[in-house]
Amino acid sequence: MHPCDWPSHCCASVSQTQSSTGPIVWSLRWCVSSTDKATHPTNRQEDWEYIIGFCDQINKELEGPQIAVRLLVHKIHSQEWEALQALTVLEACMKNCGRRFHNEIARYRFLNELIKVVSPKNGKPFKL
Repeated sequence: MHPCDWPSHCCASVSQTQSSTGPIVWSLRWCVSSTDKATHPTNRQEDWEYIIGFCDQINKELEGPQIAVRLLVHKIHSQEWEALQALTVLEACMKNCGRRFHNEIARYRFLNELIKVVSPKNGKPFKL
């Protein structure tokens, strides 16, 4: 996923991050890349190398939890299989990432995004 494909609230964060320091940009690109690989629609099973790597990167970076939550929200709103894989990544993050990640997930903003996925007002009913 290219940053231009992100929801508008993600792009502002990316441009601010890119203008500040090189290592953060590399980390952000790595997070995007590993999220894409971990949730790619053609995957037939979970790619734990990328999932655990994604969790490790979240724990290393100061803004890792905020960036990860934005990426996961975007993926959860994707196609069915990609969304299910994103939920697996979310579960792994809940088990392997610390309090900073848990605090981001507990925010109303994230919970509201999950409600949008299962809400019948969404226009497309949630199928299992």
